[in-house]
Amino acid sequence: MRDKLPNAPGSTHVVAAVSSEKCDGRDTQRGIAAVAAECGWTLDFVDSARTGADFGPFRRVLEDADGVIANGADMAGRAVALMPAGVPFVAMNIRPDLRNERTAAAWAIVVSDERRIGGAAAAELLAHDLRAFAFVPMLRRYEWTKPRGDAFLAAVRTAGRDARLYHPHTRWGWVAEREFLSKWLLALPRPFGIFAGNDLLAKLAFDACRLAGLRVPDDAMIIGADDDEMLCRSTVPEMSSVRIDFEGAGRMAARRLSAFMGGRRPARLSVGRYGILGVARRGSTRGGADGADPRVSSGLDFIAAHFADPLVGAQDVAAVMGVSRRQADRLFRATGTSIRAHVEERRMEEVLVRLRGSSAAVKDVAESCGFSSDTYFSAAFRRHFGCAPGIWRRLHADGSKDDHA
Repeated sequence: MRDKLPNAPGSTHVVAAVSSEKCDGRDTQRGIAAVAAECGWTLDFVDSARTGADFGPFRRVLEDADGVIANGADMAGRAVALMPAGVPFVAMNIRPDLRNERTAAAWAIVVSDERRIGGAAAAELLAHDLRAFAFVPMLRRYEWTKPRGDAFLAAVRTAGRDARLYHPHTRWGWVAEREFLSKWLLALPRPFGIFAGNDLLAKLAFDACRLAGLRVPDDAMIIGADDDEMLCRSTVPEMSSVRIDFEGAGRMAARRLSAFMGGRRPARLSVGRYGILGVARRGSTRGGADGADPRVSSGLDFIAAHFADPLVGAQDVAAVMGVSRRQADRLFRATGTSIRAHVEERRMEEVLVRLRGSSAAVKDVAESCGFSSDTYFSAAFRRHFGCAPGIWRRLHADGSKDDHA
């Protein structure tokens, strides 16, 4: 029997090899930590973004683990090399069809639902009067963006629309690729829509449009995936993105690990698929082609950035738009909603994210999303979703799909 590290007496020791380099990893860590707190685990993160790629210094930590979670093929491979055989192991974001030492060691794999991601992007762009729709994949061909691209293109073709796939010319040549992409985009009938495999690729598409002299969103609408705010807010106008439930993914992986450590080992490799939280709509898919006033786009972007402030109201939005409150209301109503209704809708979108992704009290969730009145919030929530927020949380605590490899 191996000597245990000095954890709390009787505690379960879990190691999560998850990088915090990007927003998806940080959200995944939050989801794992939330379940660890509920279960009373001793949790260690092995985070390559903070400690480097060498897992050697963490050998003892991994050898001592009662259960391991690893996110991504590289992290999984390093963890498997050090952890004892037979320890409950959940791998995240590894293709289940690639049979190798990583999937062989895993008891479960947790992956994103690519069909839902691609379908959400298609629905967002198909809502506009566009003449063509294009998918921009990862520069490394046949990589992980392909399934979401296939889903996007299939949805566009099912709608009877012009769907096109961009074929990268380089593997990592971002500057050269931007030039190739700009020339390819110039040949598309305008206005057109672009779905990029993630937000970094959406930024590449945005820069290619600028290089080609194409205006966003008038000539080209762009949507990415991951909702990485740093990237999405680095452009003018800001980029729309499919919001993937990475925190829910962390919770899903941790719950499966908890079941395995409790003695419920699956007869065969199980595959859980985590979903999306909706679409973060920003300036890159508003205005222009659908006839919306650009001043409305600036108001919508302001609401997206400041909705959590309970004091934000129509007067603030009007000031950002550079018009009177009455004119701001009139411009918003031309899009089918009022300023007040849109602020409430944006707050409710965030409420759903936090109800599903945290164990915080409903009252605290509502307050953190800009609702200052409990009574008003409860009534508004029932009006939007047909039930009390506590009931909604129980029904959607883990809305995953599950299958087997």
